Amino acid sequence: MIPDLLNQLQGLTSAVRKSNAVNINSNAIKDSAIATGGYYFKECRPDAYRILGDEKTLAELDESWQQLIRLAHGNNAKKSYLSLLKHLLKNVTALAVAMHAPTSPLQTLQLSKISYSEAEDILISTLDQLVPSAAQCYRQGLQDIESQDRLSYRGTASEFRETLREVLDHLAPDGEVCGQPWFKQEPNSKGPTMKQKVRYVLTSRGKGKTQRESAEKSIDLIENLCGDAARAVYDRASLSTHVETTKQEVRQIKRYLDAVLFDLLEIGQTE
Repeated sequence: MIPDLLNQLQGLTSAVRKSNAVNINSNAIKDSAIATGGYYFKECRPDAYRILGDEKTLAELDESWQQLIRLAHGNNAKKSYLSLLKHLLKNVTALAVAMHAPTSPLQTLQLSKISYSEAEDILISTLDQLVPSAAQCYRQGLQDIESQDRLSYRGTASEFRETLREVLDHLAPDGEVCGQPWFKQEPNSKGPTMKQKVRYVLTSRGKGKTQRESAEKSIDLIENLCGDAARAVYDRASLSTHVETTKQEVRQIKRYLDAVLFDLLEIGQTE
């Protein structure tokens, strides 16, 4: 049954990729997503539990499938589908492999087994409601940081940067930012920068100059650190030095990201 689920998931992913729409409005695709999610819960969940042997990990997998069904009950962004489907494909493939592998299932599967802090839980919950694809990127970044055997953290830095980009695209559409009297196109950019989007969000809420500048400075630091992580593999001769250094840089990216997201999403703020 797990192989059948994987085939259904691959077919759904192919259909979503072929769609030219920004949002998935196709009833055929949405029906397929609901049917695939239903097949998991009705037919495959017992096998998943047997392989995982852990209720918490199973609950995390269940949540991803529930999120797919939720997406299919509205007209949601294609990129949200693709981000979630990528996550599901990875996990279902791991389940399929674990059915035949002699190693421990929990060693074979790379599901979300990390313990989130209270702040991370709040961020994930908020992002799940607002921008599901950003929540998936953030979860993946957390999982990467906790991994003990990663050889590169360039992808992790990209996941955190993509989290921020997707939140800003949601809160500050390009057209709205470009229409501001203070907007000026930056050299070598095709639209508003992330820093300009932060300025738009906080200005529209009446935030003071000090708070705006603090958030904008954090954006600059995130961008610079992401660039360092991307270049590190070329600039550092020692692989071990590269891995350890970029892991620390990615942890720093996350600290700045968390602070900015709490501001942007107005978490824990009172009037």
